[in-house]
Amino acid sequence: MRKLLYLTPFLLIGGYLLINYSKPVASKVNQARLILSELRGGDFTHAGDKEAVDMVIAKIKQDFPEILKGNCLDVGCGFGGTADYLVKNGFEHVWGVDIDPAVINFAKAKYEGIEFLTLDAASLSLKFEKEFFSFAYLFNVLYAIEDKVQTLKQLAKVSKPGAILMIFDYSITDNNEPLLDLVGKPMRPIDTKKIKRQLYESGWEVLETRDLSETFIVWYEQLLQKLEEKKYEIKGNFLEQDIAKFSATYLHILHQLRNKSLGGILIYAKRI
Repeated sequence: MRKLLYLTPFLLIGGYLLINYSKPVASKVNQARLILSELRGGDFTHAGDKEAVDMVIAKIKQDFPEILKGNCLDVGCGFGGTADYLVKNGFEHVWGVDIDPAVINFAKAKYEGIEFLTLDAASLSLKFEKEFFSFAYLFNVLYAIEDKVQTLKQLAKVSKPGAILMIFDYSITDNNEPLLDLVGKPMRPIDTKKIKRQLYESGWEVLETRDLSETFIVWYEQLLQKLEEKKYEIKGNFLEQDIAKFSATYLHILHQLRNKSLGGILIYAKRI
């Protein structure tokens, strides 16, 4: 029975891929991300949604209040909900970048006062001036990037000396067992044994780390509970296969969090 429960997310994934295998690829907003946005009551696609952002805002206002008037960069901004939330909480100049043009178009159409750009995080210095930002942040983004050092170096190039970097993401301490995302591509969570050195090599000094693994579990349990509570409403707005994809993704992540093959981490670093 335990083995069957473990396999359930993968069976759902297989069914989703089989249904959609022959369909042409369209440049449109990912439906599973839209489901997530609807469940969270805002355009957030990272763990903890507003609660996680509030955690960061409180830290910045307490320890680095000067950042509110500086230039801030949202890396992997998605639908733009986090960038907009920061603006509404006193951050004066926010830019959002994402590699997905569909979500950038969505954000541009919905939110004003923020410049959203389709841009790979590994190419930030091609668009922004040297030492431009006072604050940069990544909510559940770095895990999807293979060359983390290159991205961190790019962030350092466009950040002022003393600028603050916030990384909120999945973590892992043992890479012997590969972790796969919904479509079978490898997840690359932050290696807690390497991240401090990777940051230093890229021009950053770690100021603080927090283990949020248990908090991530609570957040994903709450998310799946919301899916159950709103299942009829969701079914009225989305296709069954997209709901299955969504459910499979987060059941799989929650399983990995519970068996401690995946964790959560919050890191603050300063530009050297």
